[in-house]
Amino acid sequence: MATPNLPAHRIGTLAPGTRAKSDAELVTSWVDNLGSAHSQRNFAKTAGRFLEALPMGIRKATVEDVREALAQITEGLSASTAQQYVLRVKSLLSYGHKLGYMDFNAGVTIKVRPDQSQARLAQRIISEVEVGLLIRAALTERDRVLLAVAYAGGLRVSEIVALKWADVILRDDKVQLSVTGKGGRARQVLLPKSVSRLLLALRGDAGANDPVFASRKKADHLAEHSVHVMVKRTAKRAGINEGVSPHWLRHAHGSHALDRGATLAEVQSTLGHANVATTSGYLHARPNTSSGLKLDEGIFR
Repeated sequence: MATPNLPAHRIGTLAPGTRAKSDAELVTSWVDNLGSAHSQRNFAKTAGRFLEALPMGIRKATVEDVREALAQITEGLSASTAQQYVLRVKSLLSYGHKLGYMDFNAGVTIKVRPDQSQARLAQRIISEVEVGLLIRAALTERDRVLLAVAYAGGLRVSEIVALKWADVILRDDKVQLSVTGKGGRARQVLLPKSVSRLLLALRGDAGANDPVFASRKKADHLAEHSVHVMVKRTAKRAGINEGVSPHWLRHAHGSHALDRGATLAEVQSTLGHANVATTSGYLHARPNTSSGLKLDEGIFR
């Protein structure tokens, strides 16, 4: 990647962990370490603005200098965007300090203001017990399997209703779903064994191009609206938060999988987040791991 057009603050000696001799070269090294082109562009842009607001350079900057520069570049931004800027700068400073580029990491004492959207997200994450209650409260086998697959795969409601049986591939004792997400990006999602069995038992004599979750009125894909209505009615029957939506199961997947030891990379890949390199194209045709495999299978029984 070409060195970004950033202010170059020369330093006198070669740092032991990096060949970077300037702030600009350090940023290039840091950015090149990121996984996706999308992240590289955003992080390089943030770093450029930060260095422009830090005339003395990273190596000579004090904590106060860093705070003032951050205040300058985040002025007028939304809370969530400002938070991302602060986190990126802290990452850059930590990277430089870890490699010996500077003796002091001025970013360590910089506090990240909580983003209220994160608080709202936390309110939308139901517990494992509640997920189990929701699945068991489903009136039909189709609805039960749909809820189990939505949670185990961390799928968006649009991805759930679009599934065809051709997208369901048996890999040993597990099912692999070929999922088309936002922007037409495709990914492979591996389901736990217990959920795989539930899903395969639902097929009957359906053909490859038939919908996995069909409408009862006609042999067509369920509408997203119908899934939303079903989830809310099932939540009421289960005695849990009636504000729950299909997307809450996706949030729950991410939270619960991380709690149970899934790596961040596994969760990002399974959920198909756009800023992860593996989600910009197809995932490996035969994944041997998935964050869904870290979930408690007792929920589905």
